[in-house]
Amino acid sequence: MFQPIKPALSDVMPETWQGNAGMLPSCETLNKGFLFQNHNQKPLKFVCQDNNLPYLSLGYEQRIFEHGLIATRKNNWHDFFNAMVWKTFPRTKSAINAIHSQEIEKQSDSLRSNRRDILTLFDECGIIVIAEENVTQLIKNHHWHDLFIKNRQHWLDGTIKVITFGHAMYEKYLTPYIGMTAKALLVSQKVDNIDKFLATKIINDECLIQKRELLPLPVLGIPNWYEAQNEAFYANKKYFR
Repeated sequence: MFQPIKPALSDVMPETWQGNAGMLPSCETLNKGFLFQNHNQKPLKFVCQDNNLPYLSLGYEQRIFEHGLIATRKNNWHDFFNAMVWKTFPRTKSAINAIHSQEIEKQSDSLRSNRRDILTLFDECGIIVIAEENVTQLIKNHHWHDLFIKNRQHWLDGTIKVITFGHAMYEKYLTPYIGMTAKALLVSQKVDNIDKFLATKIINDECLIQKRELLPLPVLGIPNWYEAQNEAFYANKKYFR
């Protein structure tokens, strides 16, 4: 489950991560090796969200876009995994932030636009599935038996590639539970660099425009993502609807 962010984890917590929130690294540690500019040409930096947080009049996304500062709470799993995703997918995260900023500038009230809702849903709970059209069609049609059982080997050998993007999902992975569902973005073409690919699609308004692009995926059905993947497990219609 943690494969996509393992390099980022190793950078900040080499062989020390024991699942203890009290051991989570400081912003100073998170910033080591994190050299990237946002779409406003501002160097990105993790800053502690406390009483000393600068630019208090600005919202979270605006602070990132205008000043490159990513507010991060101390010893907080949610924000820690957000930092790991920033370090792993900086282009995509920056593209999402840029669109948020554009949408905020256009809105006349405090309500989120539909585009911001979709981006937030992906940012929190998104998972990317890269597979051929016949496989992605199984997800669209909720044909879970064929997807997870008949195609089991294709998940294991990488023919079907799955990448978790949403930082809230990583937090949920710490304590998996039946019913845990992600929002899947389906990609039916070969992609060499998923970060660059998604960032370009998002910033050009070619991706994450409509909610129907994000499909429910019961992630514990993915081979080896749960211990008790027997016949009775997959027969649970309350989870595999």
